[in-house]
Amino acid sequence: MPLTSRFKPLPLSSMTTAPELPKVQRMALPHDAALSLLTDLHHSACVVAQPHDGLDQTLHLMLRAGVRMVFVAGVDGELVGMVTAEDIQGERPVVRASSHMVSRRELTVADVMVPVTQWDTVDLSAVRTARLGDIAETMHEHGLRYLLVTQAKHGKTVLRGLFSASRLEMAMNTTIEPDLHSRSFAELEMVLAH
Repeated sequence: MPLTSRFKPLPLSSMTTAPELPKVQRMALPHDAALSLLTDLHHSACVVAQPHDGLDQTLHLMLRAGVRMVFVAGVDGELVGMVTAEDIQGERPVVRASSHMVSRRELTVADVMVPVTQWDTVDLSAVRTARLGDIAETMHEHGLRYLLVTQAKHGKTVLRGLFSASRLEMAMNTTIEPDLHSRSFAELEMVLAH
């Protein structure tokens, strides 16, 4: 059945003067439902880089897509990690290049990404009853800029969505600083080893 037989076009108006931009009615509050600021990956396209992509190439991809984090997938499409603009522009490439005695230009996304095995995630079932304040506190306590949300589906774990600290900070008019006291000795040891 043709699409036109089930729907009808809406009437259009011509603009004689420039419209005003809407004013924000209210900011998000800590007691608001967490789902209100979840980026649901069922409805949002994921930006994906490859492990062998160069750092500048990946940063350019982020800029074009208007994001500060991309997922990393292998040639088979399976997720292998994620990388943020901070990972690319921060100290991680400098340390990695120095320890491997290569130039920064020789580094790839695989050299600076956070592998899947190091991701901290929360299940969607917990998010459904959580408030924005719970999400902000989780990110603060664990020093996260992104909180990944997973869901069990047909016996598999599916990446369902994510929370961005930047988005929460803007919406709630607050800052989410990492709790430096929550760092484990294992994390400290890992940093010192590199």
